[in-house]
Amino acid sequence: MSTDTSQRHLSTTALARAIGKDSKELFILLANSRWIVKVDNQWHLTEKGRFEGGTYANHPKYGEYIVWPESLRHHPVMGLLPEAPLSARNLAQKSGLPARLVNLLLAERGWIKRHVHGWLLTEAGRALGGQQHESETTAIPYVSWPETLLDNPTWQRGVSALGPAASGTLDGHILSDGPLRFIDNWLYVAGLTHAIGHELMLGGAAGGQVKVDFYLPGPGVAIVYWPEQPAPGKLADTLEVREKLKSAHCPVIELEHGHLDNLDEHLAKALMKLSIAVY
Repeated sequence: MSTDTSQRHLSTTALARAIGKDSKELFILLANSRWIVKVDNQWHLTEKGRFEGGTYANHPKYGEYIVWPESLRHHPVMGLLPEAPLSARNLAQKSGLPARLVNLLLAERGWIKRHVHGWLLTEAGRALGGQQHESETTAIPYVSWPETLLDNPTWQRGVSALGPAASGTLDGHILSDGPLRFIDNWLYVAGLTHAIGHELMLGGAAGGQVKVDFYLPGPGVAIVYWPEQPAPGKLADTLEVREKLKSAHCPVIELEHGHLDNLDEHLAKALMKLSIAVY
């Protein structure tokens, strides 16, 4: 039991964060250990919880909540928590990323590598607290992570780059437009070799050349982005490019501003229609 009332107290969520664990797992552990009990959808301290130093604090907006002495970080009961409880799907939910991109980003950061099926932990990933697992039913390997990964600056930069407000590119491409940086980062993490601002030579009746935002040289697919509010004169250029690509029968994926909110699903589906699979 903690008797030092001068030490800092943490909410259950903050305590979980301090020890690099998932807050949901800590609530479950404390409930199973009979330190807290849920009544009317709210957590309350038990006598055992009070004995271990738990008390209440008040928030002007959220009301009363339980806090714990910071020394509980080293309590033996914390050893019962899963060492790395977050799956790739958990990371997706907490980071606001599409689930498909989480393992791809982890691989791009050098923390996991692709197996025949599934993913293997690298030494760099192990140093961050990642743990290797294997499905009991399929034997497919997968990796779980501590919640501290969410605060890792390298992870946060990668997550930011895979959002519509991307401030930079992961592959070093120089692009001044945020949506184009977002698309570029998606292509890079998805492992698709691509050129930017590509002058595409057209055959057939169209002839000549057009400049496309992205070009995938392997499958020969152009990707163009039509901004929500094109610059003066840009609309006419856009329509001309569209007609030339159509006349030349060039495989092309057209992206509009509304697609950015669900870029992963939209672009992956459009590529699949062209027989290009993104895993």
